[in-house]
Amino acid sequence: MSNLSILQLPLDILVNIMTNLSFADLRNVMLTCKALRDLILANNSIWRLISRDCRERLILHNSSDNSQTLTLSWYNRCRISHNWCRGIYRSKVVIYHQINYMPWLKFHESQVLFLSVGSNLQCYPNDKKGLPNCKTTLWKLQVPTVKRFDVRTDDISRFVVKNNFIVCGNRDGCVAVYRMENPRRKPYLLHHLIDCHENGQVEVSAVEIVNSTHKPCIVTASDSIATLRFWSITPDINGPIVTNSRSVCTNEINLGDNVGVRCVALNSTESKLSIGPNGNSKPLLLDINTSKLVLTFESTKNIKQAVRDVRWHNENIITFVTHSGMLQMLDTRTGNLVYEAIDPFQSTLYCVKSDGVNSILVGSSEYSRCVLFDARNPAHHVQMYFTQKKSSPIYSLDFDSTKLIAAADRSIAVLNFNINPYTVETRDYSHAFEFVNR
Repeated sequence: MSNLSILQLPLDILVNIMTNLSFADLRNVMLTCKALRDLILANNSIWRLISRDCRERLILHNSSDNSQTLTLSWYNRCRISHNWCRGIYRSKVVIYHQINYMPWLKFHESQVLFLSVGSNLQCYPNDKKGLPNCKTTLWKLQVPTVKRFDVRTDDISRFVVKNNFIVCGNRDGCVAVYRMENPRRKPYLLHHLIDCHENGQVEVSAVEIVNSTHKPCIVTASDSIATLRFWSITPDINGPIVTNSRSVCTNEINLGDNVGVRCVALNSTESKLSIGPNGNSKPLLLDINTSKLVLTFESTKNIKQAVRDVRWHNENIITFVTHSGMLQMLDTRTGNLVYEAIDPFQSTLYCVKSDGVNSILVGSSEYSRCVLFDARNPAHHVQMYFTQKKSSPIYSLDFDSTKLIAAADRSIAVLNFNINPYTVETRDYSHAFEFVNR
């Protein structure tokens, strides 16, 4: 009988053996000795195969608009993914205010948090653990506003950050364009677009930037009228100070008999613009180069419907959520739905983000609740996260592989999943719900 130990085998053979074990067997091998445990934990090939073969592994990547390189090992990615799917996290309300707002946020490259509160745009740094440190601000600015003699506020509705520009759409019907040299430094105002639609009588509900690497073109839309406007901005910059800036409406596109536009999103090649309209349960698709609508979906028009938020999952698929609580994915090549799920409580969905692979997170209109879905399984949700004790819609959210940030009407909460599961209570709401008519 040979006295050869398994630890004396070549490393590549050991790794090949481990990759053929089930997850339960691999765990048992890790418990046998420290040498095997260290080998398994340190080898990314083993855990990469596990993450590929296991359908329960989600949030292995950052959100699709986050280009920050992940430094976590594949073992830690799988460990944190398990926490996401099982509801194992530590939550904390990092910002609280006394007035109800509809905030919008972006966790920019997992480095700083941009947050709009009223007409203020604020930037917060991370702490040593990589979580937003909202006790101090890197910078804070108030967007220029125009006094309107109606019921509208002068709050920021939405903003978009691309390359070195920040564009803020405002409920007073105007848009503020900022130039940002460094996310950690206060940007300077490049231009203030006044009276974007209907002479400023309607709010700007959605904004986007086209050709942001050269001369920026700003896209504006309102939820009250079915018109898109394209604004060309020509800055004359002397150092960090804007000496002159001119804006011209270069194009105006009428969207037919749709009621208005809730949201817009540009794909990464800047060739297609997805449009979330009022009065329709599916988004429209605009070809930027020809200014023609490629997809219109006349058959799904319904005055009671609205596309609340729209994102590009990849170059060909649009992810969007509706007023009726539907999460859907649309293949722009065929015009067909490739994924369809519904909120567990059938509540209105306000916002959506995906990682571009299999994970999709949505913000609900009730109970400060976010829901995780798997793009491979439309039957039911993966997990629900009640981010705060107060019942409120989640107006905006963002995430990376270790944390979820959710904005409610009076507070911002951060959920940290990079924790030891034995130090917190599991909050598992992965159960499927069935509605019974009595």
